[in-house]
Formats: sequence, C-alpha cells, structure tokens
Amino acid sequence: MKIPFYRSVFWRMIAAVSFSFLAILSGSFAFLYASVSDSLKERTDAEKIQSFRQLGYNIDTFCQDVERLTGRLISETALTDMVYIGKESPGTEFSMRAAYFRELGQILEQYQYVESICFYNAEGLVLSMDGRQNIIQGREQDRGIFYEEKLEPFCSGQKSDFWGVKWFGGYTNNDFFPALNKDDETVYYLSACRPMYWGSYQAWVVVNVSLDYFTDIYNSDARGGVPEELTYIVDAQGQVISHPLQEALGRKREGDWRREEADTIYSFEENGCQVLCYPLTIAGWTMIDEMPLEAILEDTKGMQVTFLATIAVAICLVVFFSVFWVNRLVRPLRATTEALRRMEGGELEIAPLEGGESRDEIGLLVRQFNRMTGRIEGLVEENAAMEKKKREMEIQALKSQLNPHFLYNTLNTVKWMAVMKGEKDIVDCLDALGDILRPMYQGSSPFWSLAEEIDYIEDYGRVMRHRYGGQARLILEPEEDTLEASVPKFVLQPLVENAFLYGRREEGAALVEIRVDSKKEGDILLVVVADNGNGIGTEALEALRGNIRMGKKTAHIGLSNVNDRIRLLCGERYGLEIDSAPDRGFAVMVHLPYRDWENEKS
Repeated sequence: MKIPFYRSVFWRMIAAVSFSFLAILSGSFAFLYASVSDSLKERTDAEKIQSFRQLGYNIDTFCQDVERLTGRLISETALTDMVYIGKESPGTEFSMRAAYFRELGQILEQYQYVESICFYNAEGLVLSMDGRQNIIQGREQDRGIFYEEKLEPFCSGQKSDFWGVKWFGGYTNNDFFPALNKDDETVYYLSACRPMYWGSYQAWVVVNVSLDYFTDIYNSDARGGVPEELTYIVDAQGQVISHPLQEALGRKREGDWRREEADTIYSFEENGCQVLCYPLTIAGWTMIDEMPLEAILEDTKGMQVTFLATIAVAICLVVFFSVFWVNRLVRPLRATTEALRRMEGGELEIAPLEGGESRDEIGLLVRQFNRMTGRIEGLVEENAAMEKKKREMEIQALKSQLNPHFLYNTLNTVKWMAVMKGEKDIVDCLDALGDILRPMYQGSSPFWSLAEEIDYIEDYGRVMRHRYGGQARLILEPEEDTLEASVPKFVLQPLVENAFLYGRREEGAALVEIRVDSKKEGDILLVVVADNGNGIGTEALEALRGNIRMGKKTAHIGLSNVNDRIRLLCGERYGLEIDSAPDRGFAVMVHLPYRDWENEKS
C-alpha cells in the first residue's frame, strides 16, 4: 500500500525543519521589531517632552504678560472708579466711561493679541471695547453667556471664592456681545478674568486674547511636525479650549488622558496614535499631542521589506537543504518499508539492505531488520516443529480422555455389585462419587454458576457423611439471588474439606456444623464457609494469614491454592479472608466479583 505524501516521514521532516527555522526567524524579527518600535516611541516622546518644556515656558510667559495687563487695568483710576459708578458720585457716569474707553483704546493699540476687554460691575453694567466699537450694555439679556455662566453666580451670592486671575476657554465674541449682528465673523477667545474690589463693591475685568495667536505659540509650522500630528489644549474637565481646527473647539476629550497626579507627564497609545499628555501650570490645563504611529514607525518600513526578502531567501535555502538532507536520511527507511511490503506479500527471501553501517538509530534499525530476515527461515522451521508438537499433545489429550471413561465403567461395575448385595450405603456413596468426578472432565470453562458449585458441594457432603458418620453436618443456605452468580469451579470444595478435617472434635464430642452461606454486597459476591469446631489461637491465625498472602503451603489443605487461583482468575483485589478463635470455630470468607453466569456464557 502506497503511503500518501502528507503522511510520509520525508515530507513531515521537511515541514518540521522548515517550520522550526521559520518560527525562530519570525520570532527573532518580531522581538527585534518590537524593540526598535519601543525605542522609536521612547525617543519621540523624549524629543516632544523637551520641545513641550520650551512651549510650556512660552505659554507661561504669555499668560503672565496677560495677567500683568489685568493688574494694570485694575490699577487705572478710570476703571476703579467704575466699580461703584452711579452710587458714590452721581452724575459722573459719562465722564468716567469716556476715560475708561480712552484707556482701553490705548491698550488695544499696544497689545495686538488682545481682541477685546470687558468690564462688569455688580450692578449689571457691562462696558466693552473690541477695537471697532465701544459697547455699553445695561439690559440683563445683553450681558452674554459668559456673564451668566461665570460671573452671575458670584453676584447672586452662590459663590464667593473668586480670587486672582482665572482663565477660561471655549468662548467667542457672540458670548460676550450678544447684541452684535449675527452675520459678523465668529472670533474665538481665550479669556483672563480678574476680580476688582472697592469696599463692599465688586467688579470684574476680562481680557479676551485671540485664540489663533495663542494656538500659534505652541502649534506653529516652524516646529517641523508631521502633517498628521495634532497638538491641542484641554481644560481640567477635558474640554478642548485650543485646537488648530475650529470645529474641534468645545468638544470633550474622552479616553485615558487624565492621571491621578495632574503634574505627571505620560504617554499611551490610542486609536493608532501615540498620545503625549503634558500638564501646564495654567488653570489645570493639559497640552496633548497626537502623532500617528505610522509616522513614528516610518523608519521601520525598510526593516519590514528586508525581513520579507530574508524570509523568501530563507524558505528557498531551507527547502533545498532539507530535501537533500532528509532524502539522504530517509532513504534507508524507504528501502526497509519496501522490503516489509514484499514480505507481507509472501516473499521471505530478502537480500540484506544497505545503510546498516551507519551508527545512528536508522543504521540500528536496518541492522536489526537484516538480522530479522536472516532468522525468518529458522522461525518458520521452529513454528513447524511447534505445530507438530501441538498435534502430538492433542493426540495425548484424546488418549487421556479414555481414563475417565474407564474410571466411570469401573465405578458402575462396583455399584451394580453393591446393588446385587443390597449395600445401599455403598451404592449412594458411589453415586455421589460419580457426580463429583463427572464435572472434572466436562466443559473447558474454569467458571460455572454458584448453584452448580452448591450441588457439587452437596455431592461431596454425601461422600463425607458416609466417611465420618454423624459427627459433622453440612448446612447449605445461599441467598436465592446469588445462585446465578459466576464462580470458579471447585472453589469451595477445599474449604469444605478443611472444615471436615479440622472442624471435627474428639470422639464423642458434640456435633460439628459446617455452614455455607452467600450474599451480594454491591459488586462483590461474598461466600462464607464456617464451622463451630475447635478453632485456632491468635498467633496461629496470624501465621496462617501470612502464609496465605505469601502463597506458602499450610496444614489447612488448599487455602493458599484457592487464594492464588481466585486472584489469578478474578484479580488482585479478590481472594480469601480467614477468622478464628479457640472454641469459636473457623470461618473462611471468599470475595469474588459479582458477575451473572448467563451473561458469562453468552
């Protein structure tokens, strides 16, 4: 029969060698690629952190300039007078406002990045200037969203912890000037708000910085970043307050961007990008940089191409050398397989195979095969001799079958002689003896049913009663549901014989009863042969138990033989247990596997 190629040792060895080599090569490249990738990521993070330190310093410097500007504003006389305008000095409102607007105009001309300046007092007055117009707002609906969200809670007493400069992002000119024309261009602000106090009066000045100017501080093209890279700033709540793309402003930054320690610099991978979070000192803000991993790992593309080329060359070399080497290694195996196939077809004269001179396992196999083929003729002759001897043994067995036949005829002749003379006891004894001998020469199975074993013991008891008279009585009381159990033939006869021999007392003593009981305990058949004779002492009992375990011959006929026979036929867990005591009799417990005799026969 030809072996399919996928089951061939030749191709299996080639596949194993190739796979092992490629697995090692691939694993090595994967480890190298991971190491290089991690190194590139770490180097990129280190470079960005160094750059972000300078950018953070620039942002701090810019914010400090704005905060100094707010300090200058609250120190101006015109602005401080506006805190309590209309309360302490009635009729001076117009002159104060004019002075205030003149000062704001000078500041807007001096600071190009300032888009507008707004003043709010606790009475709800709003004075604003954006470089194009002066705005006075007194109506509640004209104060703007910024006032409603950030300042009104302090006016109503809901909050009172407004000290120093607070920075806010995400607001536009429409949030400060709701009365403006809706068609005007939307301008995004970064707002610095500072409170003013004059006695029991409170007011706020807000400097709105151009968000484009602020974003250019840390996100200019001069930094040399890749086109896909994004750097932006979020506030303490994760809301984007500065971003190169206006449509991203105001969005919530989701993901793992926040740590327990707000001043910790950290990075992680998210959505195919390397994300670096750099905390700023201003208002709990965080500068976040997102750089695509493809841009970081651009230098590894050449490594990937090199690896693929190496793999292709390696596959060709491995297959070539594997075919050459494995073919040389497997050639003796192929010759051995072919020789075995010829032997299977009946060709026994096989010439010695080549390859036995090798000192490896295959050479040993070829040498052993050559020795085996050299012995085949001798084995055939030996097998023929064994067949001849087997036939002789069968003839001898046929001859031995004549002996039982002769014995039965002789017993029958003696029996009829006893009948003619009227010797009924002799006739009964001969009948029982014939019944005892007949099972010994019938059937080849070593097992029969417990019922047949009990009948055999009953025939044996008839003979023993004629021998010992009325000194012993045999009582057979097996449980009905155990009679169909399978037991070894003649397993109880030696035990009953021991009871007859050693259970009887001296002449004239009381009658000795020999009982045979049986019962089922789970998957165990327990048969007990017990007598009420003299029994034996503790030391003798222990010695007898040890002899039985060791298989030694004892004075109690056949106990060791019966125990060995049971263990041989049924297994090591089965056998005999004995128990005895002086003047309390002797008992033998037979443990057998419970098997139904009818099922055993089938």
